[in-house]
Amino acid sequence: MKTLYLHVGTPKTGTCAIQELCTLNQGLLNSQGYCYPEFTYSYPGFGKRRNAVFLQRPIWKDGVRQPEQEKQRFLEGMDIIRKHFETYDNVILSDEGVWGSSCENRKSIWPELKEYSDAHQFSVKIIVYLRRQDLFIDSFWRQRVKGSRNKRSKIVLSWDEYVKDCPETSYLDYYAELEKLSSFFGKKNIIVRRFDRNYFPNGMIQADFLELIGLKLTDEYVITHQSVNVSMSGNICEIKRVINLLPDITDSEYFFLRKNLIDINGVSGSEYKSNMFSAQETEAFMETYRQDNRKIAEEYLNEKDTDLFDMDFSGICKWEKGNPYLLDDIIRFATATNLNILRKMGKENAALRQELDGLKSKLRHPFRTFIR
Repeated sequence: MKTLYLHVGTPKTGTCAIQELCTLNQGLLNSQGYCYPEFTYSYPGFGKRRNAVFLQRPIWKDGVRQPEQEKQRFLEGMDIIRKHFETYDNVILSDEGVWGSSCENRKSIWPELKEYSDAHQFSVKIIVYLRRQDLFIDSFWRQRVKGSRNKRSKIVLSWDEYVKDCPETSYLDYYAELEKLSSFFGKKNIIVRRFDRNYFPNGMIQADFLELIGLKLTDEYVITHQSVNVSMSGNICEIKRVINLLPDITDSEYFFLRKNLIDINGVSGSEYKSNMFSAQETEAFMETYRQDNRKIAEEYLNEKDTDLFDMDFSGICKWEKGNPYLLDDIIRFATATNLNILRKMGKENAALRQELDGLKSKLRHPFRTFIR
């Protein structure tokens, strides 16, 4: 039977690295009977590498949701996949937004997919990477403050304001969502992994993902070894949050400042390693999910009487706005920004000087210019 491998995230679990792996190695995957299809349609703000967006993205027109168009888009996407099954035994889809959408605005994903796969006789295997819930919500907030390369962030809430009434907590009930998936596709078709390098072959999520779909990472695969979507450190995130509050900057100015922050992020993060929760807050937060997490370990990973995640929080340092490293990061940011402005002005001045020298030359030799 043909197999659709659907990687649904969760968000902030190395999904960009997996999508990059599949995109850069399309030919090699094809030669082994696998396809990571591209689709002709696109969604603003979503890269082409996220090829399962059509499963989760609502369609709106004039402020009104279009369920019939969503259904049509779903069928169009699935028909493309079915076409690929004529050539390949395995098709891979990936989008980290599927997990959250299935909890909220696209709850019909699973019954629709189940109905279609049964009708066209292919199996569906769902791949899910899970991050410890406190680290997930911490990273998710940072990402929302950071924004994307082509979309401005409007998040201005401080961490304390955000976590008080966090709308994304529905994403964190991992066991309930996995049980929902199992009710459609069966536990044997739900592949659950911890998002933790200690559990990956050679610490590489790319190797782990390939093993899950029946392949092995070899030297033939192209791996960039770059962090595709770097999380902002606490201080850089705070500076960025304040920038999000500024009303009078253009998009180009905003993205210029964002890039300068990302450029100094590595140094900042290495100097002051911190979480948004304290150790005590983390323990209280994680206790809420502990029993259900243990069920996941037993029922999906065959690990009885085991915690799904490391529950030792003694080494956690909480980010504080009054930390002594914040001033250093502000100085770095201001310096990087000014240097980049000066370098840009220098290049523009050099181009203008070259143009001016050309005009002077023509004025000195007008007859030569006329002959030409």
